[in-house]
Amino acid sequence: MKRSCPICEHSRSEFMFRKEGFDIVQCSVCQARYVDHQLGEGFAADFYTDDFFRDGYHKYGYVDYVGDAANHRRMAAGMIRFMKRHVNGGRLLDVGCAAGYFLESLGPAWDPYGCEPCRGMAEIAQKKFGDRIAVTPFEKYRTDMKFDVVTMWDSLEHVVEPALCIAAIHGLLKDSGMLFLRTPDAGSPAAKLLGRSWYHYGPPGHLHFFDRKTVTALLGRHGFRVRRVVYLPRYVSLSEILINLGAMLGSRALKNLSARLAESSRWNVSIPYQVFDEMVVMASREAR
Repeated sequence: MKRSCPICEHSRSEFMFRKEGFDIVQCSVCQARYVDHQLGEGFAADFYTDDFFRDGYHKYGYVDYVGDAANHRRMAAGMIRFMKRHVNGGRLLDVGCAAGYFLESLGPAWDPYGCEPCRGMAEIAQKKFGDRIAVTPFEKYRTDMKFDVVTMWDSLEHVVEPALCIAAIHGLLKDSGMLFLRTPDAGSPAAKLLGRSWYHYGPPGHLHFFDRKTVTALLGRHGFRVRRVVYLPRYVSLSEILINLGAMLGSRALKNLSARLAESSRWNVSIPYQVFDEMVVMASREAR
């Protein structure tokens, strides 16, 4: 055991399996699942470089994030429709905003900001939003502003210290603020069926593997009350599915073959899919 539980901070854990050279363990107290490895302070800046977002299958990243912009905007539209049922607009911070496609999709009722550790992605977002986009991992993000909404789309599972991250978000939100996040659901039927072959078990890109119980516990410990958990469809290219399939099969040769097939434009067909293994969580900031 190299680290304590990121949720309850207990030191006792049980080994689950080893993947990509990293031990994945489960806390003996709260059942949180996480990568049992101490990562340095500069991990995010070193790992989330341009090659995570382009030909990033070796990092459990993206085949072509920018080339997939249409799919990211379609997913953003669905998330915004969900948000609009609960909030009417205001100042918003998107943590891990990548190229800013979600921020671009927000309407005039929103005052958008973002932070992103990958300089190449952040510079794309800065072309539209200027210095509203900070090129930094969230743990180094500093501002005197308070936000009505903070979003974390596919980011929480990546951060080294999720407890510190959620506590910092609590401090950035106004008293009535809301947090919206999407993260893989390790308690989903797909995760249980696939076991260690589940694509989202992908260290060191994914470091934490939440389910509804453990994400609720994490948020609750740091001043949030979970209001809703829903499952929204994802839009992906067929090439991304090929990459994921290669990873799940556990064969490096098949993984590399899938990557080569994905380079052909014939595999860039966009399709919706829904296997209910990625949860969207809405939580309200509570007084502490």
